[in-house]
Amino acid sequence: MDIIKALKDKNLRVTKQRKLILQALLADSKPISAEDVYKDIKDDINLDLSTVYRNLSTLEENKILLKSTDLDGKSYYQINSNDHKHFISCNICHRRFLIKNCPVTSLEQRLEEETGFIISGHNFEFSGICPDCQKTL
Repeated sequence: MDIIKALKDKNLRVTKQRKLILQALLADSKPISAEDVYKDIKDDINLDLSTVYRNLSTLEENKILLKSTDLDGKSYYQINSNDHKHFISCNICHRRFLIKNCPVTSLEQRLEEETGFIISGHNFEFSGICPDCQKTL
C-alpha cells in the first residue's frame, strides 16, 4: 500500500502521525488495537493515545482502515485491502489467529437470494482457547 497515495486519494492531509499509524498497521498481519498502535509509534513521535484514536477514526471513516470489535468490546484496526478477513481470538492470551477462508460466503449468497438484499459486508467472530493456553489449564 502506498500510504501517501491512499491519504491523498481521500483528500486527507499527509501528516507524520498518519504515516506512522499506517506503517504500524502495515507491519502487522492481523488487526491491532489503538493501544498497540500507540505502543508501536510512541517512541518515534510525541503524541497521546487520543490522537491515535482520532486518526484511526478518520482513516476508518475514509475507508482506508477496517474496524472490528471483539466480543469484549475492544476495537481492532487493519488496512482495508478490499479483501476481508476473519479471525479467531483466544479468551485467555487474547492473540488473534487468521481463518484462511471466509466461512460466511455461502450463507451470504443464500441470504441475498432469499431476501433480495445486496449484502455489502458482515462481521463474524469466533473465540475460544488456543492450543498453547489449553496446555496451561
